[in-house]
Amino acid sequence: MKIRWKIFFIMWSMVMMMIGGFAITNTVYLEKFYIANKKDKLIQVGKVIADPNYIVDFRNLEIQNNAEITIKKIDQLERFVYKKQLIESDIEEIKESLKEEEPIFKTLNYEDYRGRVLVLFMPYRSDRYLEINTPLSLIQEGLELSIKYHVQIIILAFIIGSSMAFIFSKTMVTPILELKEITQKISKLDFSRKFEDMRKDEIGELGEAINLMGKTLEKNIDEINKANIKLTEDIEKEKKIDKLRKEFVACVSHELKTPIAIIQGYAQGLMENVANEEDRNFYCEVIIDESYKMDSLVKELLLISQIEAGYFKMNMEEVNIYELIKDLIEKYSTKTRKVNFSGEKNIFVMCDEKYIDRVLDNLIVNAIKYSSGEEDVEVKVEKIEKKCRITVINESEYLTVKDLETIWNPFVRLDSAIGKEGHGLGLAIVAGILENHKSQYGVYISEKNHVNFWFELNII
Repeated sequence: MKIRWKIFFIMWSMVMMMIGGFAITNTVYLEKFYIANKKDKLIQVGKVIADPNYIVDFRNLEIQNNAEITIKKIDQLERFVYKKQLIESDIEEIKESLKEEEPIFKTLNYEDYRGRVLVLFMPYRSDRYLEINTPLSLIQEGLELSIKYHVQIIILAFIIGSSMAFIFSKTMVTPILELKEITQKISKLDFSRKFEDMRKDEIGELGEAINLMGKTLEKNIDEINKANIKLTEDIEKEKKIDKLRKEFVACVSHELKTPIAIIQGYAQGLMENVANEEDRNFYCEVIIDESYKMDSLVKELLLISQIEAGYFKMNMEEVNIYELIKDLIEKYSTKTRKVNFSGEKNIFVMCDEKYIDRVLDNLIVNAIKYSSGEEDVEVKVEKIEKKCRITVINESEYLTVKDLETIWNPFVRLDSAIGKEGHGLGLAIVAGILENHKSQYGVYISEKNHVNFWFELNII
């Protein structure tokens, strides 16, 4: 088949698709449009009647809008139930809309000449409402007339479109122009464009050859780029690992140095008998306290190592998240700083109860520890689609947006944490636990210096 005729049939098919779409639109969506427009007009009529500034001519409005307008008491709505035109739930819905001063539409079937009717129920006075109805048969007649008119338009469009397709097919050589554009893009190393026309003529063979050439060039260039990216990533990763290793060793050494020095000093004092009986007890208490701190630090380091090494094991089970939060609220609420709960209380999530309890414990303790001002700490629970989002909120004037960039890293301690107990590992452990739960988490600062730590769990 010649290119000219192929172009003609392509354009003719496009014209047919447009005509078909136009026909479908008229048969499917025209009625919805017509009824929506009618509803808007009825609402405007109702607003005019309800406005005390207008002198209303009911008869004139009825004639202009092909409608019947009546003012009735709300108690008269029950008659629709008796006539089996509406059910109790429909009546309750209408009453609720009237109570909220909102108009509502219903479609009713009358056994008289009116047949199927569109009815607008609109609030009027305290115990009354407007009832405006218009027969749908009139709308159907208008639709039929509109469809007949559009059928003529479609036939005319078909004749004109076919003629234009025949004329343009003689002069348009789209495939050749397409091949030209493809080769120009290839010359600029842009291989996104392909010749996809399944032709059996010479142009089809040329297009296939160009596609093969572009595919081969793209593959070779992609392989080179991937190799370069991989090499760059490996270098950056090695640098980052080396930096983290040095920082980790330095941080651990720093955290262990102080308690070890204290233990050595007091143990030396005990060994040399430089203290009396009372001081010896004090020395022993200091040594025990510092050993507990070292034990806590080592355990946190082991947990982080397990998380990073992939040896972190979890026992997933069904948990009522409110029960975990309630226990922690009772544990940490004091007269000076309370922990309040807001949100839903009956949400069951799938998680490891022990570790999520640790996450909540850490976030609540941090919120209490670093709160400024007199506001209480709040724990909020909310449903977001199939997720349960838990947010711990406290007021803090010390934390800045810049601090949020590194707050989840190990051994990061902000200026506000100076003088407070801790090793800077808590939030790193929280992040590791939540990542193993495949949970989304984060932190942001809202109005009035409110710090919001949040995470999500899957709802059962």
